[in-house]
Amino acid sequence: MALRLTHKRAFLRAEDGAVTIPALLWIVFLIFFMFAGIELGVIFIKQTLLTRATEATSRIIRIGNYSSIDEKTLRHEICKQAGFFGSSCMNRVSVEMFQVDKTNWTSSIANHPVRCEDFSDVTKPPPAGTLESAAPDQLILVRVCLREKPMLLEDFIAQAFLEASPVGADGDYALVATTAIVIEPAVASAAGGT
Repeated sequence: MALRLTHKRAFLRAEDGAVTIPALLWIVFLIFFMFAGIELGVIFIKQTLLTRATEATSRIIRIGNYSSIDEKTLRHEICKQAGFFGSSCMNRVSVEMFQVDKTNWTSSIANHPVRCEDFSDVTKPPPAGTLESAAPDQLILVRVCLREKPMLLEDFIAQAFLEASPVGADGDYALVATTAIVIEPAVASAAGGT
């Protein structure tokens, strides 16, 4: 009996493994912050790729490589330029174009909320976006929106993005890229003037 009591006292006084419980409590937070950092990195990479794809597509519009421009063509070109958004990119990208009045530098972009539509349901397509015509020597604002799902929906960083994002009811957040371009004068009109 005395031996058993001695072992019990020795067990209670021992400090072996005293760090285990605090380490287990802190490891949860460390893993959480590690995944939050990875998610933020992926979001920033996607935003950078979307901005680059918007600029590349705008360059094609500016030079006049397309005889007619519609939203499907622009969405396809942006997805092709981005490359990283996967096979469902065409269903998650929306494109809008707005003319800028050069007399008073105003545009109707302020009157239109960011349009981030889901094109995956072919039976119920979303309403058409704003694609104002682009004449030569016309200043145009191009706005592109990409719908994305966060990797970790329970992550507080993902929740902050969902709350601040224009899209958020269905668990997506919006990445938006906007650029301004001037449509170059047509090659035919330039050749005809000489």
